[in-house]
Amino acid sequence: MAVQTIDPWKVIPAEEFRARQERVREAAVAQGLDAAVVYSRGGAFMDMSADVLYLTNHYSQQPYMGDDAGVGTARSHGVVIIPADGPTTLVVDIPWWRRDLVVAEQVRPSIDVTGTTARALTDLGLKSARLGLVGASYMTAAAWLGLQAAVPDAKLVRADRMVEDIRIIKSDAELELCRGACVLGNLTLETLIDAIVKRATEAEAVAEASRVLIRGGGVLYDAACGSGPKAHGYTSARLPSADPIRRFERGDMFHVDCYGSYGGYFFDFARSRVVGDDPTDTQRGLLESVIGAVETTCAAIKPGMTAGEVYAIADEWLTASEFVSSIPVEEPEMEGFPAVGHGLGLMWEAPWLMKDNAAPIERNMYLAVEVLLGHASMGGAQFEHNGIVTEHGFDVLTSARSRWW
Repeated sequence: MAVQTIDPWKVIPAEEFRARQERVREAAVAQGLDAAVVYSRGGAFMDMSADVLYLTNHYSQQPYMGDDAGVGTARSHGVVIIPADGPTTLVVDIPWWRRDLVVAEQVRPSIDVTGTTARALTDLGLKSARLGLVGASYMTAAAWLGLQAAVPDAKLVRADRMVEDIRIIKSDAELELCRGACVLGNLTLETLIDAIVKRATEAEAVAEASRVLIRGGGVLYDAACGSGPKAHGYTSARLPSADPIRRFERGDMFHVDCYGSYGGYFFDFARSRVVGDDPTDTQRGLLESVIGAVETTCAAIKPGMTAGEVYAIADEWLTASEFVSSIPVEEPEMEGFPAVGHGLGLMWEAPWLMKDNAAPIERNMYLAVEVLLGHASMGGAQFEHNGIVTEHGFDVLTSARSRWW
């Protein structure tokens, strides 16, 4: 692979970050709020950093440490305060924050994130204000309780979707990064599946893929593997999600859900293979069913549909399949994953492709479409495409091979 020459963190211009902040300011005012207070977490988390990253291009590399450790409060959190009338203020918990990347009118570095956020709110005249709190799902309980105690006269109003509702439609610069993420993700995935050979392990295959991804400037979130006697499940290993012990035997089924990011923007691909590439009729039925369901759904996506209508296409295809109807049904221990896909970007996003979801499918959404099928008596297979909703349909960006048989 060629040496990386483009810094993905500089693809989106500062003007776009300022425009995003203004849109949040307008959304807060429209909801009768005096300010938006947006929390996210870094510290090697890729699943909790999206909103602060989206608004300011800030990510904290500081690993999380509890307030009780005595080394500060709300470590690994970043906080963006966007008043209805006043400067955008970013609270960072590290002295090495990227001055060349961060976009905010004021930056307040401190290991006491909670206290510094409270002081910033006071300085902005917001200590008794009505505050839209974005990111409750990503804050620790200590961060939430600490903020409440630090600004007791403020009214904290949960506004969980305020930023995500803006994030789901991608700009041209974001789409460039989404495409770049998929290019690197395709190379990563093909390397991984090519390594699914007799006597190899799941972990060895993921290690080969990781070399490609990291060398290309990407980050691996996870590669959730299922194989052999455990192929009917999503994954059976724990931490990591790739088994380093059991070696593949000819005829084993294997599938992986491989996801990571480039410049913060995700790829999320799934593929399957039978070791030796000579599947039985049952294995071929599983392999072809997941491909058929996903490809049929992707071919039908267009702007103006709802997320529920996309779900219905996959559901109708699976329901009509004679092979899928032959898969034994067991009493489940818990409900299965209720969606056939979701939005992508700086994290999993809306719209979730679920039954009866009335959320609209719109141009410049970036979506993942996925299906996993399996049973302990048969094995399992998984398949997933990513793509961009265009004016006329769905541009699939997953170019990795669909079949190794």
